[in-house]
Amino acid sequence: MKNKDLEKKYDRVFKGGANNFFTSDYFEEAITIAGYYDWKNKRVLDIGCGEGRLASMIAGASASEVIGIDYSKEAIENAKSKFNLPNLSFIKDDYKNINGTFDVVTMEGVMEHFDDPWKELKNILDLVSHNGCLITSSPSFLNPRGYIWMTLVKLFNIQMSLTDLHFICPFEMKDFCRNNNCTLDYKPVYQDWGAGQMMLMDFNKRLRNALKDSSIDDSGVDDLLSWLNQASPYFEQTNHSGAVTVYKIIKNEN
Repeated sequence: MKNKDLEKKYDRVFKGGANNFFTSDYFEEAITIAGYYDWKNKRVLDIGCGEGRLASMIAGASASEVIGIDYSKEAIENAKSKFNLPNLSFIKDDYKNINGTFDVVTMEGVMEHFDDPWKELKNILDLVSHNGCLITSSPSFLNPRGYIWMTLVKLFNIQMSLTDLHFICPFEMKDFCRNNNCTLDYKPVYQDWGAGQMMLMDFNKRLRNALKDSSIDDSGVDDLLSWLNQASPYFEQTNHSGAVTVYKIIKNEN
């Protein structure tokens, strides 16, 4: 699957109601991004804005201008119908067609859908102005949920997501920033989703669907979930162990 194949899929998702597709409403993720910067008088580009929730939060936090961009026609139409703020606009387009630079570029759960996420990230940094930053978030896998997920994907090619093309982790982001003269800060989100009751709820649905899609017997799922329920309290949460990580990348000037 390629990124271009996801456009029609996301049109269907947003037309049918995003709440019917996504496991979580990702509100905590958006709140974490919105609370990670002082947006006052900042010009912001939100890439992959979806239905516009994060962009509207930033616009409401006194940004001078927020542009939300997405390649899903349905998402942009929904965003325009939901949010009407004077400093907020939505565009159906590819970010590569955007000219100029921004104080901040944001992406909520977008990187993992690119064909070449690290090449795209480098290109997107060119849209960030002097002393600006890029704030992005992606699922992270340094937790029990991730260890199981990676085992199924890498050993058995069992697809645990219908849309994620890549699996971004903090150690990869550290390498990217080190190699591209950037300063990195990051925060974990959804610790309970990484190792807790939210993980169990997610796997109860996602794991069964993934196994069935691969024509594999799922009769052992209940036993695994029972074991994870007993084992997860022994997992030590760290700054790396959230099911999602929010990254703040600041360009260092040469």
